[in-house]
Amino acid sequence: MSVEIKGLILFRGDKTYFKRDFTSSTEVGRLKVTKEDIIEYLKNSNSLSKTKVTKSGMWIYDESLYKRLIVYAASLSTMRRKNSLRILKLLESVNKLDEYSLHFWYSELVSRFKSGGLRPLGRISRSLRILYGVDR
Repeated sequence: MSVEIKGLILFRGDKTYFKRDFTSSTEVGRLKVTKEDIIEYLKNSNSLSKTKVTKSGMWIYDESLYKRLIVYAASLSTMRRKNSLRILKLLESVNKLDEYSLHFWYSELVSRFKSGGLRPLGRISRSLRILYGVDR
C-alpha cells in the first residue's frame, strides 16, 4: 500500500464531504450519507485496509476505491426507499464496475456536481441504478 493519499472524506453532521487533498478548499462532492454507510461499504468490499478512519474523517489510499466510494455514496444518497436488498444490489453493481465504466460514472458525477450542485446528481445516479438493475 502506498502512503500517498488519493482522497479525503470528512464527516460533518449528516453531510459527507469528498475532497481530493487537504490544502484545496474545492470539494468533489457533498452528499447526505452517514459514516456508518461508508464503513459498511468498506467492510462488504473488503477494502478497510486501504483506508485510515479517524474521528472526523477518512483517508483513502486507493484511487479506484475513492471513485467507487463516490459512485456508491451518490447513488445511495439519492435513493428514496432504502431497503437492505436494494443497498446490497447497489453495492454489488458498484463493485462489479470495470475501470472504464467506473471512471465514466465518477467523472460524470463530479462534473455535474461542479456545474449544478446536488440536483443533477439524482439524475445520474438514477440512470446508474436503472442500467445496472438496482431499480426498475
